[in-house]
Amino acid sequence: MPSKKVYLTLIIIMVVFGLVMFLAFGVGNIRQENLESTIIVGDNTTWTYQKMKWVYVRKSSMIDQLNWTKFHVYENDFEVGNYYLWHDDKWYFFDEKKQAKSFNGKLFAYSSNYVMEPLSFQEEEVTDYSSVYHVLQENGFSTSSQLSSLYKVSLDYDGDKEKEDFYIVSNAFPFDFEADVTFSFAYMVDDGEIYMLYQDISHNNGYNGCKPFYHSFVDTNSDGTYEIILSCGRYSADDQVDMLYQFQKGEFKLLISNQ
Repeated sequence: MPSKKVYLTLIIIMVVFGLVMFLAFGVGNIRQENLESTIIVGDNTTWTYQKMKWVYVRKSSMIDQLNWTKFHVYENDFEVGNYYLWHDDKWYFFDEKKQAKSFNGKLFAYSSNYVMEPLSFQEEEVTDYSSVYHVLQENGFSTSSQLSSLYKVSLDYDGDKEKEDFYIVSNAFPFDFEADVTFSFAYMVDDGEIYMLYQDISHNNGYNGCKPFYHSFVDTNSDGTYEIILSCGRYSADDQVDMLYQFQKGEFKLLISNQ
């Protein structure tokens, strides 16, 4: 029969193991569950994050509740300061003295109990067409297809100190040619592998579909990994489509959109 000393040792081991597991996983989960934020993308998209869930704020009455709330404001991925926001047909910005400020660039703003820092990036010319040709052929299009948008963004998305390339390939809304089938692709190339982020194929003419662009790369939920805000515009439509993606288990998952 085991002695009391053996029982005591087993109890201590179990307590220590439980404490280690709590510190390793429980503390992180509790912290994540307590994170709260409101994100504004452009003039038409407001998302909230609470209890590890995203919600699209649709009702104007709920957006009105954000009036005169202070937000961290970024214009074209650069922080411009903390401002009070007020919404009518668009967002307006006011400083501490309630003096209006003008912003004309790409807007990202947040109010939260944690810090977000969008990565700055620039659109670059594509010189290696191997992934472009692969994506076109895989979707049944010729490698000589005329394009209305082709560029890449290079940045360290996953924190491995190596840059990943994010491409935009589209023939939507052409000015000097016609397309019977409109396509748009957004994807990442990492170590030679292609990971599709977004694709849209529309028939009839080149004025269908939704032309994508990278809006922001930002850690929206403070988990140490970046999410991607991908936006796209429709022809003759003022309101853009905004989508939030996360890379999970080798593929991009759509977390939320404004649709």
